[in-house]
Amino acid sequence: MIHKEEVLEFLYSHRGWIKKSPKDLVSRLENLNMPTDIDDVRKLQAEARQKIKYSHPSDANGITSDMKVKKVWFTPGGKMGVSYITDQVETASKDVYDAVEKLIKENVTPYQPKNTEPSTNDMMLSVFTSDKHIGARTPFNSLYSNDYDREEVFDRHDKMIDRLLEQKKKFGKFKKFCYFDLGDALDGADNKTVRGGHSLPQNMDDREQVDTFIEVTIMTIDALVKNDIADEIWFIATSNDNHAGSFGHGALRAIQMYIEAKHPELVKTFVTGKPLDHITFGKHTIIFGHGKDDHDMKSGLPLNLDIKTENFINDYIDRKRIRSKYVHVQKGDLHQSSINYGKKFRYCNNMSMYGSSKWIHSNFGSGKAGVNYEVMDLNGEEIYRSRITYGHDS
Repeated sequence: MIHKEEVLEFLYSHRGWIKKSPKDLVSRLENLNMPTDIDDVRKLQAEARQKIKYSHPSDANGITSDMKVKKVWFTPGGKMGVSYITDQVETASKDVYDAVEKLIKENVTPYQPKNTEPSTNDMMLSVFTSDKHIGARTPFNSLYSNDYDREEVFDRHDKMIDRLLEQKKKFGKFKKFCYFDLGDALDGADNKTVRGGHSLPQNMDDREQVDTFIEVTIMTIDALVKNDIADEIWFIATSNDNHAGSFGHGALRAIQMYIEAKHPELVKTFVTGKPLDHITFGKHTIIFGHGKDDHDMKSGLPLNLDIKTENFINDYIDRKRIRSKYVHVQKGDLHQSSINYGKKFRYCNNMSMYGSSKWIHSNFGSGKAGVNYEVMDLNGEEIYRSRITYGHDS
């Protein structure tokens, strides 16, 4: 059966696939539960090329600060559209969120999952996405190259989806699945971090960063829901970081509202603006944060656990009255993967999906982009941790 509209929506959101071989696209669509034969794929690629060629989208650079959102809508494939009207009156943030939430609820049809069998294990799969830095550009005069644009962002998420679905094949359908976003998803507004200072080399303007982040995250969650990865799915994110800050918070809230409207029964959400927050599953509590906040921390939490950091986390555990048998700290910021152990908790740093910037190359050398993930027994101490890598800087 041809999934014409779904395939076209995939091609519009992943334009790099329009140019790829029909054979490769057929294989990719099969992984997304959209089996299509090669002749149909050729026709749909041609149709997508024609529509893109003769479309006249609004010029993003023509949207100025004296405009406001007139309407927000989502296509069946999850792509977000926005229209604007001129208005000199500034709308309060809460009013914007309320308006977007109302429009989403009115225009998004809740997903109806097919009859599925419940999980037969007590395992939880978690993926810790961090430091996506959508919009970041590694200049040509950097010591090493790190090609990273909109198409590459989608491609890396596609590879992540494939790896996560491989875990389902290996372990069976999970009891729970957690998608973490640990901050710095957007590189920064107006070519600056939330703290200001030096100018950042970027390849997307502010709106392109937000659009790409929202669309790729929605695509990822929708794909995992469609592939029935777990009985219960969580989207968990922090917006308190040193690059995106409140700029990223607005995008995360839009994602949260879409998910709650699209998957009201299956997917739960938790978006926090605190530097640290926590959530408990079974006998495990996960304390999570970016590792460096948007204002107060002179230096972020370190790569390796020291006595100062251990005391800081222990104080949080005591004050929040966390009594779980197993406590884990999951953070980003340093673009590296590591595990240390304190007396009360496990301390984990997670990789950057973006990888390394020119500044990192100049100060620390080359790096490797990737994403960490874990499978844990909800009622025991067994944890399997691994990572998805996207190649070393060259």
